[in-house]
Amino acid sequence: MRVAGARSRTGVGLFGGGYVVPSRPGSFFGTPFPDQDLATLVSRFRDSHGWEAIALELTCRPSGAFDLVVFRGTLQPGAGPEDGWTLTVDHSFQPSEPGAADDAEPTELRQAGDPTEAVERLRAVLRQHAELSGEEPTMPAPVTEEQLAAAELRLGAPLPGDLRALYLEADGDGGSEALAGYGWLALDAALAERDSYIGVPTWFGWEHGWHQVVFDADPPDTVRRCSGHPGWLPFATWFDGNYFAVDLAPAAGGRPGQVIEVGRDFNDGPRYVASSVTAWLGQALGRPDPYGPQRSGDGRRRFMDSGLDEQPAPGLQEIHLYDAPSPVDLGPLAATPRLRRLYLVRCTAADLSPVAALPVEDLAVDLVPEADLLPLTGHPHLASLAVGSETPLDLAPLRTLPALRSLDLSRCPTTDPALLADLPGLRYLALSATQWTALIAAGRLPTHLAAARLAGAPPLTAALDLLAALGVDTSTAHRLSGTLEEAV
Repeated sequence: MRVAGARSRTGVGLFGGGYVVPSRPGSFFGTPFPDQDLATLVSRFRDSHGWEAIALELTCRPSGAFDLVVFRGTLQPGAGPEDGWTLTVDHSFQPSEPGAADDAEPTELRQAGDPTEAVERLRAVLRQHAELSGEEPTMPAPVTEEQLAAAELRLGAPLPGDLRALYLEADGDGGSEALAGYGWLALDAALAERDSYIGVPTWFGWEHGWHQVVFDADPPDTVRRCSGHPGWLPFATWFDGNYFAVDLAPAAGGRPGQVIEVGRDFNDGPRYVASSVTAWLGQALGRPDPYGPQRSGDGRRRFMDSGLDEQPAPGLQEIHLYDAPSPVDLGPLAATPRLRRLYLVRCTAADLSPVAALPVEDLAVDLVPEADLLPLTGHPHLASLAVGSETPLDLAPLRTLPALRSLDLSRCPTTDPALLADLPGLRYLALSATQWTALIAAGRLPTHLAAARLAGAPPLTAALDLLAALGVDTSTAHRLSGTLEEAV
């Protein structure tokens, strides 16, 4: 039996390995499941060592002998027994997002909202709610001009005139959800959600986020490409982790005070909703938005299992191809000028030339024998690349990729891994155990890695050895061997 797992603030998870009960040969995991025992074990280590998160591996043999390795949460096992370990070297590093920079091009468009019209529409929405529910909502007292001024000082920007006018009518809906079925947040609650959640980019850690891409809104260039920004003030919610927010720092094609949707389901990019709070209220009343740009309606994602469409929708920013006839002809991608992510899963490509002209930032592809990376030479946007091949690849084109920060070569034959030390922007690298061994032996480990992955099914001890080679102190790892009789 070999079980790998981890503990974080939210609990214990088993991620790799397993065991078979002889009396139940069809069962991968036996009964009883070891969750509770492992939870007790790692809780003791957490309490005794003060580790916030813990990685562990327990190996038991039929003889009763066992080996236990426990280390702090610098290590994270993959979701399956062949996914290996993710190793965090620099916990302080987080990839930047394109729209988070303060020097982004400012918009020249003006606010579209109208304070007087917004108040009239608010009252109409409340009347609509009363007619449908049979009771008048009890609204809280309005905020004061002093409270609004303090909020604007905290935001570093004035509130849109229409939202300001609404707060001078009432400080939220008092929990009545009378605003077209949404919860209208009190001003202090809106500021708190902005400061703790909406105002900061979302980062799930390297085990989930090494290939993170933030998509553009629809219409393009209206909203900054980031998962969180201090210029977004949430004002309404369905209490599902998602919010409608006013955008005080729009992209070059957006309007100050426009309404966007952000939150739990929008970590890969906010959704444009309306040109103003006034227009958003009008949508609740079935009225068109006179300033709202027309959306293409094509969506941002497409999952295909029979090859590319002859004419993919031009608004697509993400395409996944599953089990398509190989090799896949990528030529139709010319119809997707906004494509940011392309994944080929259980299918191959022979020519990456169509990708060269697209703003793809995240590419996962398997290549047919004799295909190469040459068409990607000089690609200005490619930030994360996962490539598989049955034959050795020439990695020289990787030197020409200025945005490359994340690379997975674990499914490629070892070629010249020493070249990887010449990639100064590389922050995440996934290799097989054989490839890591060759890199260490050559003395050519990349010097700026923030995280790494040891692919395959290596033991935790191998991951600790790699961490040590990357300069992380592993002397606090706990290792225990013995027999079950001795443990009892």
